[in-house]
Amino acid sequence: MGIIEDSVHLLEEQAQGSGCEDGAVNLRVDPDCTKCQFEQGVCMVATFGGKSAEFVTSDPTRATTKISFMFGATFGNTRMRAAACAIINALTGFLCINRISHSCSPECHHPCLEELKKRINGRAVCLIGYSYRLETEFKVFLVERIEDAEVIVVTCDGLESDEGARSLNCPCQGKEMIFIGPSTSGVAVMEKINHWCPYGR
Repeated sequence: MGIIEDSVHLLEEQAQGSGCEDGAVNLRVDPDCTKCQFEQGVCMVATFGGKSAEFVTSDPTRATTKISFMFGATFGNTRMRAAACAIINALTGFLCINRISHSCSPECHHPCLEELKKRINGRAVCLIGYSYRLETEFKVFLVERIEDAEVIVVTCDGLESDEGARSLNCPCQGKEMIFIGPSTSGVAVMEKINHWCPYGR
């Protein structure tokens, strides 16, 4: 079971009997969305019960579906993983177990980056997923292999991509793992993984 399938399973257990499973969730694209500085792609917004949350992806879905259609499913491609993550973000927000649904405003980008640099503190970083900003700012500390890293940073691209899905199924014992940006918030909450988005809304 992959990390997204596991997160959906955990969320299903939390939502069981609440009526959420019968509710409809809408997925749409918001071209005017202000995106996180660490994310590239199109902002897909999931809305459930009046609560919205975003996931930035290169392969967005536009649809209305039931939450229950996610339960027990296997997410075998980029589009399905991205849609599942967006729904997880919205539902965890609706259930008040996730406080980060949207990116911060641009004036927060600099302090966010500076605080992240302090958190990394010169340690070897393996980046799972693409991020131009992270690759530029941390190029001196980047390593290609998880085995050589002290910190593993996971982006939204890392969550949705085939390569990221494979990497996240590898053993990471003894490594600090950080999911970064608003898009990764729901999975991070469900899996109890460190999440970096100090100014997210």
